[in-house]
Amino acid sequence: MNPTIGYETISHLLARQGHRLTGPRRAILQALSTSDKPLTVEEIHARVAERPVNRVTIYRTVHLLVSAGLVRAVDTAQDCLRYELAEQFTGHHAHLVCQGCGRVEELAGCPVPNEALARLSRRVWRRRHFQVVDHELRLVGLCSACHV
Repeated sequence: MNPTIGYETISHLLARQGHRLTGPRRAILQALSTSDKPLTVEEIHARVAERPVNRVTIYRTVHLLVSAGLVRAVDTAQDCLRYELAEQFTGHHAHLVCQGCGRVEELAGCPVPNEALARLSRRVWRRRHFQVVDHELRLVGLCSACHV
C-alpha cells in the first residue's frame, strides 16, 4: 500500500469534525500507512510499541478515524475486524480473505468491469429503489498455505 499521507489534510479533516491530530493518532495512521495489508488492533499496537499507546486508546482512535472517514474496517472471514486507510489514500481495491488462517491480501484495482457494476446498479434500482453509490469487494477462500 504505502500511500503518501498528507498529515495536513488529515489534520484539517479531523479539525472540521472537532478533533485534533494527536501523537497517538499520528502513530496509528503511520502504522496503517506503512502496512501492505489491513491490520488488527493487536497488530497496530505492536507497530506503535515505541510510543506509550495502550490498546484502549487504539480502539478509541480507530473508531474515531473510521467515523471520520479516514480509516475503513475490513471484515474477515473469521469475524475479526482489520483496519486500513480509506480509499482516498490507497485507491480503490478489493480484498482476498482466507477463511482458513484469516490472512487478508489486497487485490489492486477493481476486478469487476464498470459495465457489470452499472448493470448491477440498474438492477438494484429497479428491484429495490436503492441507488448504489459505492461498493466493496471481498473474495473469501483459501490461501495457498491453507489450500491442501
